[in-house]
Amino acid sequence: MTIVYLIRSILGPELYRVFRQGHVSGRNYHPNNLEYYSNTVISLFRGFYVFCKWTSPIILGLAYSRSYFSLRGLYILTHLSCWIGIVFIIAQIARGLGRFVNKEYRDFLEAFTKITSESSSAADRKKFLLKYDFELKYWKPDFVCDSSHPKFTWNKTHILVHDSPVDTIKFFVWRILSSFCIDTFGLKMMYPGVVLQNLIRKPLQDCRTKLIEQLRAQRALIQTSCAYRNKIDTVFVDQRNTVRYSAPTSRVFTLNDQYTNNSQEDAKNGKYLVICCDGNASFYENGIFQLPVESGYSALGWNYPGFGQSTGKPYPRQLTAAADAVMQYAFSLGFEPQNIILFSWSIGGFAVSWLANHYPEVKAIVLDACFDDIIPLAQQQMPTFATHFVEYAIKHNLNLNVADMVKNYSGPIMFVRRTQDEIISTIPKVPSSNRGNDLLISTLKSRYPYIVNDDTIPFIRTWLSAKSDIDRSRILNAYSSSDCEKYLSDYVKKFKPSYPIQLGKENIENEGNKELHLSKDAKLSLALYLANKYMINYESSHCQPLLKEHFQLPWSESCFI
Repeated sequence: MTIVYLIRSILGPELYRVFRQGHVSGRNYHPNNLEYYSNTVISLFRGFYVFCKWTSPIILGLAYSRSYFSLRGLYILTHLSCWIGIVFIIAQIARGLGRFVNKEYRDFLEAFTKITSESSSAADRKKFLLKYDFELKYWKPDFVCDSSHPKFTWNKTHILVHDSPVDTIKFFVWRILSSFCIDTFGLKMMYPGVVLQNLIRKPLQDCRTKLIEQLRAQRALIQTSCAYRNKIDTVFVDQRNTVRYSAPTSRVFTLNDQYTNNSQEDAKNGKYLVICCDGNASFYENGIFQLPVESGYSALGWNYPGFGQSTGKPYPRQLTAAADAVMQYAFSLGFEPQNIILFSWSIGGFAVSWLANHYPEVKAIVLDACFDDIIPLAQQQMPTFATHFVEYAIKHNLNLNVADMVKNYSGPIMFVRRTQDEIISTIPKVPSSNRGNDLLISTLKSRYPYIVNDDTIPFIRTWLSAKSDIDRSRILNAYSSSDCEKYLSDYVKKFKPSYPIQLGKENIENEGNKELHLSKDAKLSLALYLANKYMINYESSHCQPLLKEHFQLPWSESCFI
C-alpha cells in the first residue's frame, strides 16, 4: 500500500489551496522543501521546453550553422538530452517523496483517489471542487459534449495551381512554411496567454480563489466532442434565485454577505446567462467574468484550449469545438438559447461570432474592443516584406474574420469601441484607425444596404474619427433628424422585416403597399442614428476594465413592434 501511495504521489495532481468551508478559513497548500525545490526544477524544464518550441526556427538555424546536424553534433545533443531526462526523472521522484511525507497532501490524495472512483456522484464531485484547488490533469470531465460539432470551415483550402514549375514550388514552400511558422511562434503571438500563463500562475490562483470563495462560483471540467477531446476548465455563477440588495459595487464580497447591487432592475437579470469569451492573454480568473456577475446576471466563464487548466491549443477548430461544448454545457444547466447573452472582449469576438452563427436564437451578443479581421493587425506586427505571406498563413490556418461571421447573425448586437485603443488600431490610440470601425460598418451595411452605402459611409467614418464625445455629439446633432425613429417605426410596423432591411430602396413595393422613398438627407440621418445605436464609445485604452454602465443589452429594431 505504501508503494502504491508513493507512486500516486509521484504521478498525482499538484495541490494549490484548500478553500474556505463555512466558518473554516481557507489556506494555501505549503509544500515542504523537498517538494518545493523539485517542483521548481520541473517548472524550469517546462518553461525551457516552451521557450525552445517557440523559438525553434532560430534554434534550428543556429544548430545548423554550428554543425550540430553532423554525426558528432547529434552525439553531443543525444548525450545532453539523456542527462536532461535523468535530471527531470530525479526531480519527479524527489517531488513525489516530498508529497508522500506531507500529511496535508496525503489527505488530499486519499480524498482525490476516492472521489475519482466510478462510484462517486456528481454532487460529491462538485463539493470536492468547492473544497480543493488543484491541477485538473487527472480529473474526469464533469460534462461530456455529445453534440455533432459543426467543424470550423472558414480557413481557406490550399489549392495547387500547375501554371508553371515556379508556382508548384511556391505552393509547397508556402504551405509547409506557413504551417511551421503558425505552429512554432505564430499561434503564440496571436494567443500570448499560452506562454504568459506560466509567469502569472500565482495571481491566477488568487483570482480563482476569490471567484470560488467570494462569488460562490461552481467549477467544472467539460470535454469537447471533436476528435481532440479537449478538456475545458469552466466556472459558473448561478444568480437565478439570488435576492439582491443595494450596496456599493466596488467593495469585495464575502460569503457572509448577501450579494449586492445598486439597481432593482439587476435583480431580474439572474434568469439570463452571460457566456464570457476573453481576450488572447486573459483568463476567466482575471478577465471579463466578474462584470456580468456584478450586474446581476448568471455567468459562465471558460478558458480557451491551452489556457490555464484547459487542454489543447487555441487553433480555430479546437477553439470553436470548445465554444460549442460550453454552449451545450449551458443548456445542461437549464438555460434556453433565448436567455443566453454572448459577451466578448477583444479576440473573444471570434468565439462569440461563431457561436452566434450556429445558435442564432441567443438573446443578444456584446462585442467589446473587437476587430473585423485579424489580418491587418497581424501584418502591422511583421516586416513589410512579409505582408503577403502573413495574409496567406492566416487565411489558411488562423482565419479569424469576425465581420464575415457577424453578418450572418440576425439578432441584437452591441459594439463597444475603446476610443484610445492601442491594440486593435493600426495607428495606436487614433480612433479613425480602430478596426472596430470596419466591424460596425460591415454589419450595418449588411443589415441596411440602402441606408449604409457609399454615400453615407464617409459621414459615418467622420463620426467615428472624432476624438471626443463632444465632437461626436456635434456631428450627430449636425445631421440628426427627429424623423429617424418615425421612419424605422413605420417601416418595422408595416413590414415586420428581416435582415437585410430594404428601407431606403427606391421604388420598392411589398405585398402591394405603397412605394417608400427617402431623401439623401434622410438616409444620412438614419445612417448616423443607426451607428450611434449599435455602438457605444468608451473613452479608454484596450485593457481598461469595462464600466458596468457600458455593459447593457443591445438596442434592437424590435422595440418598435
